[in-house]
Amino acid sequence: MFKYFKNVAAEMKNVTWLSLEQASKETVTVITVSIVFAVFLGGVDWLLQTGFNTIMK
Repeated sequence: MFKYFKNVAAEMKNVTWLSLEQASKETVTVITVSIVFAVFLGGVDWLLQTGFNTIMK
């Protein structure tokens, strides 16, 4: 078990972390894409529901 954590610590030293500016930009991008995708799916759902209700009447 000790060897495992030693290897994990060694690998963590090799990780290249994003800068704060890069992480902020990536976070804003992910949130924006998520919101756009949610609005798109909501619109498709509404269109399908309206079409289905129209057909069923």
